Amino acid sequence: MSRALSYRGGLGALAIIAATMAVGCTGPLDGRLVTGKGLDAYRTSLAPMSEATEFEREAFDWAVSDFDVDRVHREYPDSTPRKIIRAEVGKVRETYPKRIEALEAEAEAQEPLREELRKVTATDARFFLDKNFFGQQPKVTASISNGSSLPVSSLSWQASLYVNDGAEAVATSILSNDYRRDGGLKPGDAYTVTFTVGFVTGDERWTTLEIRNANSTRVVLEPIIGSIKDFGNRPYLATDASAQASSLRATLEAAEKYAEI
Repeated sequence: MSRALSYRGGLGALAIIAATMAVGCTGPLDGRLVTGKGLDAYRTSLAPMSEATEFEREAFDWAVSDFDVDRVHREYPDSTPRKIIRAEVGKVRETYPKRIEALEAEAEAQEPLREELRKVTATDARFFLDKNFFGQQPKVTASISNGSSLPVSSLSWQASLYVNDGAEAVATSILSNDYRRDGGLKPGDAYTVTFTVGFVTGDERWTTLEIRNANSTRVVLEPIIGSIKDFGNRPYLATDASAQASSLRATLEAAEKYAEI
């Protein structure tokens, strides 16, 4: 009798455990989304996600970062956030390694050209605030030199501002640099250029109290290689395989991180 009770008790315990596990597998990521009834209905169906962990919300945001509600409905009609995350992780893990491999081979072939383009440099860069009718105007002045063998009509720079010897930039911006009215930036040419950050009204990210009250500032200008154009206004690197490979690698790393969901 005791064995019979023990057997039945064992089944009961297993049933309880199974039920507990089933409940445990149901959470904020497991509610079905409403994808085919418009944006408001979709957003309402996302309400349970407020109970998800920050990591889970981050994973879902990553999974649908390039989706609109129509695409969600087309590819994952009335699915759950968990299923969407897992499906997107699977797609990336399956397809990205070969794409990255191909891009890295292309990037290796492009490296001599990229190395030449890196010889377009900005030195003696200096940040200052100039007051005008619109208020504080952030400006950057720098000496631009073309140490390459390639003529340049225009390019863009990634500008990063540091204050008080800090290691992290407090403001960044992309600055456009056009030499077409000056006859181009030929090999060996050098110009002193003043950029206004934010055009007429100025970029307020570069005029914060932290920046205005800094004891010292340092600005760094790095050429955006893919933006450098020849005298025919054609980019030397129409496809920057290195940048694309880096982007895909970052996406693959994210997919690996979210694969546990």
